[in-house]
Amino acid sequence: MKKFAILFPGQGSQYLGMGKALYEQHALVKERFTTASDILGKDMAQLCFSGASAELDRTENTQPALLLCGVAAYEVFVQRSGLKPQVMAGHSLGELTALVCAGVIGFEDGIRLARGRGEAMSRCTQSAETGMAAVTQLGCEQVEKLCRQHPDFGERFVIANFNAPQQLVLSGEREALQQVGEVLTAAGAFFIPLRVSGAFHSPLMQAAAEEFKALIATVPLHDPQIPVLANINARPYVKVAAVADSLIQQVVSPVLWQESLLYLQNEYDQGPMDLFIDAGPGSVVKKLCQSVLPQARGYALDLVADMAPLMQQLETDIRTLREHPPLLGKCLAVAVSTRNTNWDNDSYQQHVVGPYQQLKTLHETLKEKGAEPSVEQMKQALELLGSIMRAKGASEQEQRQRFRDIVRVTGTAEVLQEYAS
Repeated sequence: MKKFAILFPGQGSQYLGMGKALYEQHALVKERFTTASDILGKDMAQLCFSGASAELDRTENTQPALLLCGVAAYEVFVQRSGLKPQVMAGHSLGELTALVCAGVIGFEDGIRLARGRGEAMSRCTQSAETGMAAVTQLGCEQVEKLCRQHPDFGERFVIANFNAPQQLVLSGEREALQQVGEVLTAAGAFFIPLRVSGAFHSPLMQAAAEEFKALIATVPLHDPQIPVLANINARPYVKVAAVADSLIQQVVSPVLWQESLLYLQNEYDQGPMDLFIDAGPGSVVKKLCQSVLPQARGYALDLVADMAPLMQQLETDIRTLREHPPLLGKCLAVAVSTRNTNWDNDSYQQHVVGPYQQLKTLHETLKEKGAEPSVEQMKQALELLGSIMRAKGASEQEQRQRFRDIVRVTGTAEVLQEYAS
């Protein structure tokens, strides 16, 4: 099975018409739009498809709209392919989208959090002349060195995004940004002021972080079904208890996007990734991925031209999944369906119920992580099933036949040859 990561973009990826094709083709997307509209008291289809660009670009509208479209695109992909990623990551607001898709935050709560986050950040922009600027065409180390040498660094401006080898984003007071921009331009950089109204991911967002802290405290959080990387340290969440603090800190801290992608490719214990899939809207994070990892294969769900080659890459895995049900699930089914002739309660509890619970726990743990079982884990599952069948009184012939059937229908006979004969 190919290993792939799903990536979600942040603010700046929005555009009029985003999500429209999915909305027109999939009932589940219409349901998501209806739910979001009811929560926000705003027609999200009208906002995303045919409203004014200026209205969509308002931070308090952009953030829930991006989360809505990102979740919709991901759910359609899973419905179409039957596959789930090994890991997820999101840029800025995209991290919140990833946490919703990973089951940490409910969809309705995610919409409320995105709106509240956007409103809090928007309020922070009303009291000062602040903004952001991208710096390209100059190595990150050199840009960071020049920034740190500037007397206003850390007080009036900071580095907000470490996006790619030659792309950083600065955030702070407009006057300070203009001054450091002149220094960077003289050194050969392209300095590009961004069309945003605030100094996002900087200490100037502290008031927004405090507002968001109060809001997220009202939301129940759950263990992730799929690992998600945090922006503030470019590592997967280990404990769900860390999610709230990390999201709060993210509002005033830099996004370590380049480090996140490098971690997935070089250090992640389930890596390296075969594919990186930008869930959209747009293809911004796909382009950043290509800048950071030139050899990686990246695709964007929002690009029609990418869908055919992406599905071709995944075709074998999709066919295998449809033709061969997962081995652990099959073992559970056989454990339940095997006829019982053992009426010794103590023996049944020890040799049937106990192993079944172990098998079920192993299956659920892997499912929550979105991970495939290793060969050793498959053998463990078959050994547990063997214990159950023996305790239920199944004959040696029946046990061997059950094992042969399982490895045949799950397509694992080649790696589990001892159970195939």
